[in-house]
Amino acid sequence: MMPPPPAPADAAVFALWQAWAWLRHPRRMLRYRREAGRWPDVARPGFLSERMLWRKLFDRNPLFVTFADKLATKDWIAARCPGLAIPRTLWRGTDPAAIPASLLRPGVVIKANHGSGFNLFLRESVPPRAEVEALARRWLATGFGRSRGEWHYTRVRREIFVEELLGRPETPLFDITVRAGGGRVAYGTVLLHAKTPAERSSAFDPEGRPIHQPNRKRSPPLPPGTPLPAAYARAVEAARLLSREVDFARFDFLACGDELYAGEITLFPGSGMHDPQEPALSLVLRAWDMRNSWFLRKGAAAGGWLARRYAAAFARSIAAERAARGWD
Repeated sequence: MMPPPPAPADAAVFALWQAWAWLRHPRRMLRYRREAGRWPDVARPGFLSERMLWRKLFDRNPLFVTFADKLATKDWIAARCPGLAIPRTLWRGTDPAAIPASLLRPGVVIKANHGSGFNLFLRESVPPRAEVEALARRWLATGFGRSRGEWHYTRVRREIFVEELLGRPETPLFDITVRAGGGRVAYGTVLLHAKTPAERSSAFDPEGRPIHQPNRKRSPPLPPGTPLPAAYARAVEAARLLSREVDFARFDFLACGDELYAGEITLFPGSGMHDPQEPALSLVLRAWDMRNSWFLRKGAAAGGWLARRYAAAFARSIAAERAARGWD
């Protein structure tokens, strides 16, 4: 069902907002066109990727900076889910030369807190200390997110930390990601051998029922007969609780047997350019009520005339669409 058209006055406001976005952010808009193959609508975003672009351009939620910092995220989760296990931080600091020699051993992972991909897993062998320190210094010297418009990473105080490495040889380690917002869970994904050539993944609704995903472009599905991790239901409930303070995010967990560990909170999976296929897309759009965004709740009120008029018109448009689709 198509959302109802806006009133003429609101339609005029949306046109002005779209034009202002082009004047203010032409490179971001053009980049979206190149990557998605369509012109973005950031006045009434419909696709998930358009909502993500809207968030990059307009939503300056201070909580996003917390989520960009892996160490701050641990503290934030612990304060809200004290019963949820979190991988132990064994050391943290800004000088890689200060990493204790006793921690350069198998069974740990060395990370930077301010971006994605800054990980060195020490499983069986350990590189020379000089190589580890040089790699960590490159991480500290490398900014993250600016080229993609993920502004929140640029405000993180950069640190290196050493974390316990989870998993046991006799027990498979599953990554569980749950997409949720405002206390509503959209769906979860269970990954085996994540971020390796052997990666397999399947999607499930909040009750653990499989979600069909045709024409997969990423990892193939889990092998037939793979049981759903026992911790999946706990991950869903943890994401439901943690998402109450944000309009939408992906909440990451690790499951080892019956044990569940909290991981990162991701605001722009795939830099926000991945549009899932139905029915996952509908589940996401239903869970993500953009009226709960910081921009519509607080940010626009401190803006100019156009921002305030746009926020009011967009809130009306969201309410009309959700009512028409039976989402409220």
